[in-house]
Amino acid sequence: MVSADGPGAALPRCAEHPEVPAAGICGRCGGFFCEGCARTVLGAVYCTACAALPEVNYLETFREKRWGRRDTWAWFLGVGGLVLLGPALSLLASGHLAAGGFLLACSGVGVGSFLGQRWARPGLLVLPLLMGVAGLLQGEPLLVIPSPFFLVMGVSIHQDPRHKLFHRLPLPDAVLLRLWNRHENNPLALVGVQLGVYGVFFPLFAPVALGLGLAALRRVNPEARPPIGRKGQALAAMALGVGSLVLWVGFLWPRLLGELFAAG
Repeated sequence: MVSADGPGAALPRCAEHPEVPAAGICGRCGGFFCEGCARTVLGAVYCTACAALPEVNYLETFREKRWGRRDTWAWFLGVGGLVLLGPALSLLASGHLAAGGFLLACSGVGVGSFLGQRWARPGLLVLPLLMGVAGLLQGEPLLVIPSPFFLVMGVSIHQDPRHKLFHRLPLPDAVLLRLWNRHENNPLALVGVQLGVYGVFFPLFAPVALGLGLAALRRVNPEARPPIGRKGQALAAMALGVGSLVLWVGFLWPRLLGELFAAG
């Protein structure tokens, strides 16, 4: 193409709108785009077509994958709500209206959370507070003592990003990126670290950890879309694998064999 700075230069045009001068070049395909076609995704500018690709807008792809999908907490609350239903009805039938009503409310919040009902989310915080207040008013330590524990658990569930995605609540990109890194970014490295720790106690895991760490390290590519990271964890997996093998071959096995022969 003739330079746009020289006399008679041909100005670049948008690939989708040839009648409009280009405003930039797509960071993926290298095509020209106009201001109307420019799309910013995770700090980089792309044309409309590239910005819609799952590997480019990988956070949005991850969001859609988790959107409305039940997490572990949802199942825990749902099962817990069903378990509490029987005792609640039994207490109500025997005339213990306060205790039965409270358990029935807990059951409803658990089942409501499982069904993705927004009204159930505040109940995770309100019910432990009511439990503590009732215990203080009645002078009942069996209600006061567990109340902070249930409140902390309720806050944890309420703020869990996976639980928010299940309830179709928006998350900032920074929070979503941390969640994506934890669950999607080069999982071989994380598994390698876990098996490397196991290898300290069970030597058969050590070579597996070493292999996974090496495979994860070879995959690392921060420039890819989506980026592939966890280099540090991959190196840690390799170090744990090698260290576990050295520990067992150099120290533990000879000592164990020596004790066996001595006992024989």
